[in-house]
Amino acid sequence: MPKAYRGAGTQTYRKLYGYKKIIAWQKTDDLAWMIHERTVRFGPGYYRLSDQMRGAVVSVKSNIAEGYCRAALGDYIRFCEIARGSLGELGSQIQDCERWGLITGDELTELLEQYGDATFFLERLITGLKKKQQTGEWDRSFGVKEAGVAYAAEDADQPFELPEENSEELRETLRNSGELRGTRREPPEFPRVPRSSSEFS
Repeated sequence: MPKAYRGAGTQTYRKLYGYKKIIAWQKTDDLAWMIHERTVRFGPGYYRLSDQMRGAVVSVKSNIAEGYCRAALGDYIRFCEIARGSLGELGSQIQDCERWGLITGDELTELLEQYGDATFFLERLITGLKKKQQTGEWDRSFGVKEAGVAYAAEDADQPFELPEENSEELRETLRNSGELRGTRREPPEFPRVPRSSSEFS
């Protein structure tokens, strides 16, 4: 069973907008705490890597929060995709830490589990928002627009079961919440670029 969100007891948490209930944000908030705890101990020669890792993980949670608070679905999706990029960057840096022996043992295992949870729920969030964009099921109100979806948690300080990716129960949940699409996503079409100056005339 995944650990409950650790940040719900802070004074700041009570003041935050509704994004604090988004599981992807909770997972990356805890991930940021883990990254800080581990990288603050890096020795000379690794200070730049430490700063880059903390910057990347803070970018993830910050972009989810900013996208939510812009109250525009297109912006929300775009900022979540920026968050995905930062999460990918962090994953590459964690790979460096493992190969260089900077993070090992149980600390590495716990970190990778948290990283996996963060990527899982961020993908669910992005997929769900894109479905809302297609169907027009979007409410700009901060109070209700994330209600009743599989990627939001009402009780942030309580443990919950992480669903298996391939389980029928998860697939049914995602279908009901609009987070699972059955059609293959086609790649975007880009305009053809002229190969020579003569093609402009």
